[in-house]
Amino acid sequence: MDIYVVETGALSFADIEGYLSCVSPARRKAVMKKASDCDKVQSLIGGLLLRSELSRLTGLPIKRIGFVRGAHGKPYLYGGDAQFSLSHTKGAVCAAVAPVDAGEIGVDIELRDRKASDRLKERVLSDGESAVVKTDEDFIRVWVRKESFLKRIGIGVSTDLKGADTAFLPDTADFPCGAYRIGASGKGAAAAEIHMISAEELLSRFTPKSK
Repeated sequence: MDIYVVETGALSFADIEGYLSCVSPARRKAVMKKASDCDKVQSLIGGLLLRSELSRLTGLPIKRIGFVRGAHGKPYLYGGDAQFSLSHTKGAVCAAVAPVDAGEIGVDIELRDRKASDRLKERVLSDGESAVVKTDEDFIRVWVRKESFLKRIGIGVSTDLKGADTAFLPDTADFPCGAYRIGASGKGAAAAEIHMISAEELLSRFTPKSK
């Protein structure tokens, strides 16, 4: 499993709007539905990142990368030649990709210094986790593991988070990445490689529509 991270904090949507032509109509529609400039940036960068890394992994031309939805709405690569998962948080987008024979995968990224309310902790932590989580960063480590696992199995955080106890989640790990913490779930998750890509490098792989 490879995980690619792009920091987006320095980008404005006006700077990258021309790259809408490089993603699918469905992604363009999703981008434009976002209310804030920041959310539009993250959605567009996420779409570009997925297309780029799935093309690199499969050998398919970027323009031939397409997606379908599973039973619970989880997206899959059309043709099924690779597994992937996408996540974002304030200032960054990350994508995990793996060969199709790796099985389902999931990824999550969060700011390491994100503050968690007592109410959120009560909703998320099992009794065993509550006994060992002492700091907000401890909580974030638990959170990214849970969310990456639930995304892997195609459910997401709408399910009972307490029931996904991190002491028992198979093939699930977390990693520090600068200001962020990344959770990964799937075959070989503990050995996942993290690659930082600048926004400039990512955008250089595409030809935007001229204004």
